[in-house]
Amino acid sequence: MDTTLDENSVPQIYYLDEGKKESPFLPLTSLEFLKQHGTKLKRLREGNLNELSSDTPMDTSHHPALSTPSLMKAAKAQLFKFNSQKIDVLSYVSSHIGTLSGLRSEVPGDLELALLLQAAAEKVANQQYVQARKLLILCGCFASKSGSPVQRVVYCFAEALEKKIEQEWGIAPTEELVGKLRKPLDEMLAQVYMQPAMMTSQQETPFTLFTEFTATESILNAVVSAKRVHLIDFQINNGAHWTLIMQALAVRDECPFEHLKISAVGTSKKIMEETGKWLSSFAETLNLPFSYKMVVSDLKDLRENYFELEFDEELAIYSDMRLWTQLVWPNHLKALMGVIRKLKPRIVVVKEFEANTNAPNFPERFDAALLLFSAMFDCINSCMDHHVLYRKMTEEVIFPRMVQNIIVAEGMERFQRHEKIGFWRKLFAEFGMVETDLTRSSLCEASLFLRSSERLSSCTVDMDGKCLIMGWKGAPFQSLSAWKLQNEYKI
Repeated sequence: MDTTLDENSVPQIYYLDEGKKESPFLPLTSLEFLKQHGTKLKRLREGNLNELSSDTPMDTSHHPALSTPSLMKAAKAQLFKFNSQKIDVLSYVSSHIGTLSGLRSEVPGDLELALLLQAAAEKVANQQYVQARKLLILCGCFASKSGSPVQRVVYCFAEALEKKIEQEWGIAPTEELVGKLRKPLDEMLAQVYMQPAMMTSQQETPFTLFTEFTATESILNAVVSAKRVHLIDFQINNGAHWTLIMQALAVRDECPFEHLKISAVGTSKKIMEETGKWLSSFAETLNLPFSYKMVVSDLKDLRENYFELEFDEELAIYSDMRLWTQLVWPNHLKALMGVIRKLKPRIVVVKEFEANTNAPNFPERFDAALLLFSAMFDCINSCMDHHVLYRKMTEEVIFPRMVQNIIVAEGMERFQRHEKIGFWRKLFAEFGMVETDLTRSSLCEASLFLRSSERLSSCTVDMDGKCLIMGWKGAPFQSLSAWKLQNEYKI
C-alpha cells in the first residue's frame, strides 16, 4: 500500500477543524506520576503483579457489566445452539424481539442484534447472500453509529458485509455506499491536524498511557548507564511518549548525560517535521543535548545504512503498532527483521494488536475482527465520552475502513492483518532475538493510573510469559513485549 501523503491535501471531514480549538496537553510524565503516587507505587512494587487486573469489570452502578465482546460471544453461543436445533435466526428474532431471557432487561436488544450480525456473516461464509441480506436489513433497523457500543459495532460490520456481498455479486455499489467508502481523509495527515485534540483524548485512554509508561521505562532501564542514547521510532506520531525518557535523562545524577538522538521513520515528511520541532523545543526547555533525524521511508524499504549510527551510542528501537503493516508482504517483514538484527539494538520494544485477523479463511477472520473491534468500541465508549471530535474520526472513519479491509479485501489488497504474540515469538526467534522482561516498576507505575479511575479499572492486565497482554473487560486487546539479541542476553 502506498502511504505517501500529498503534503498540500486537507482532511475532508467537516468537524476536523474543531480539533484545533482544543488546548494542547502534555501527558503526565513519569516524574510527576512518582511524586503524586510514590507511596502507593512502593506498595505495588512489593506486591503481586496479578493485582494489576480486575477480575470482574464493574459499570457505574457497581453491578457486573456485560461487555460488548462478552455479548458477541454470548450471541455466537446462541447461534451455535440455534443451528444445532435447526432454528431459523431471522424468523426467531423477527417474532421474539426483546424476549430473549437470562440477561438484564436492557441487554436483550443488543444480544439479538449481535445474533443477527453473526448469522449474516455465517450466511456470507456459506455464499447464501440472499438470506444474508435479509438479516442485514434487520440489522439496519436497530444498528446505529451513535447508539450503544453493540449498535455501533453492528453498524460498522454490517456495512462491511454488505460491501462484501456486492463485491461477490459483481454489483456496482450504490451512490450512498460509494459516499461512505470514498476516502474522506488521510488519517496520518489528520493526526497532525488534530494533534491537540488527540493528545488530550489519549490522556484518558488506558491502553495508550499504560503501554507508554511500560515501553519507555523499559527502554530507559536498558540504556540507564549510557552517556549517548539513540532511539529509533518506527512511527513517532506526536512524539509525546518520548518526553518521559527526555525528562528522566535531563535530571540523571549518577552518570553525566551527553546526547540523545531520536530517529523517526515514516513516509510523511510533514508529520515528522512537526513532531521534530515540538520535541526539539521540549528538549531545549530541559537543557538536554538533543538531535532529531528523519528517515523518510516505508518500513518495507528500510535499510540499516539509513541511520546515522555512532560507535559509542546505545541503541533502542520502539515499534508501536507497526510490524503488522508488513504482514501482507512476508518477505518484506523478514527483510525488516534482518535490518533490526543488523542494527544491534540494546532492546526492541514492540506493541501489537492481540488478535489473529490474518487468518486465511473468512469465518475465523470475521470472528477475530469482531471481538477486537468490540473491545475497541467498548473502550472508546467508556474513555472518550468527552472527546467527541477524535471519537467521531476514530469510529466513523478509521475503524470502518479497517473493518472493511479485513472483511472485504482478499490477497494483496487485504493489508489490515494482525497476529497474536505466539506468531511474533517465532519470528523474533528466527532472527536470534529472545524475549526479555519488561521493567516491573513501569508495570506497577502504569497500573496506578488504571486504578485511579473506576472507568479505567475495566482495563485488564495479564502476563503471557514475559509479554504483557492488555484487555478490556477481559477481552485481549494489545500485546507489549521486549526483545534482545540472543548473544547479548546470554552475557
